[in-house]
Amino acid sequence: MKSWYFTVGLVLVSGLFVLPGLAEDGAEVPEFYFTRLVYGNGGGPARVPSGEFRCADLERGEGGTRFNGGWGTDFPASDCKFMWGVERLTNIRVHDKSPHLVTALDPKLFSYPYLYIVSPHRMNLAPTEAAALREYLLRGGFLHMDDFWGLEQREIVTEELHKIFPDRSMVKLDLSHEVFHTFFEIDKIMQIPNVNNACSGRETWEQRSEIDPMIFGISDDKNRLMVLITYNSDLGDAWEWMDQPCYPEKYSGQAYRMGLNFMIYAMSH
Repeated sequence: MKSWYFTVGLVLVSGLFVLPGLAEDGAEVPEFYFTRLVYGNGGGPARVPSGEFRCADLERGEGGTRFNGGWGTDFPASDCKFMWGVERLTNIRVHDKSPHLVTALDPKLFSYPYLYIVSPHRMNLAPTEAAALREYLLRGGFLHMDDFWGLEQREIVTEELHKIFPDRSMVKLDLSHEVFHTFFEIDKIMQIPNVNNACSGRETWEQRSEIDPMIFGISDDKNRLMVLITYNSDLGDAWEWMDQPCYPEKYSGQAYRMGLNFMIYAMSH
């Protein structure tokens, strides 16, 4: 790990502002929100579900998917536990009271420099959603796509990305890229398995059509990384089950290191 710690003040990211300070009740405003995108499957624009889940209500070792998978895979435990990890490993104030959800058409989307999409092969963006995400990314936003496996799912994700950027293709990243060195020194593209495979000691891949882990990216005209794609890996499961005794620390530790690097890159570029 690098010997310095990352401190956020006023962050300007190509047109996006994150403004820490004091809320009306005198509490400090978070410097970082782990923001998960709620997406639909073709039945119209997505909506954030009603109700609120408090991270403090999580029991040790608790996980499980709510809202029938898709955008909600690993939700809410992975979000809460990743934010707790950010607090432990850095001095960044995070929003850790409850998971933070937005849709592509939420006007507040432009307030948050980091956006997470899980299981993107289940996503079907409407034209208005794709246009909003394109504007968000070109104005300085950062999108992390995670947890899809094999050539069939990869083709679906490529088609969804083409809706956002018909003129840009995802490119395989190597370890020389700055995103792997923003906080931790990442020297290996490790495959992060789902909890069942990890705890049983089975293979770490899920689809035989393509088994190697890869990380892809899409950059803007100034070579700023806008989209980062962790393919054939499941960082969300590693965050979700990090306190499950059977889940190996080598996977959860690597998932935290990569997630923190991606987050800090998003906040500083």
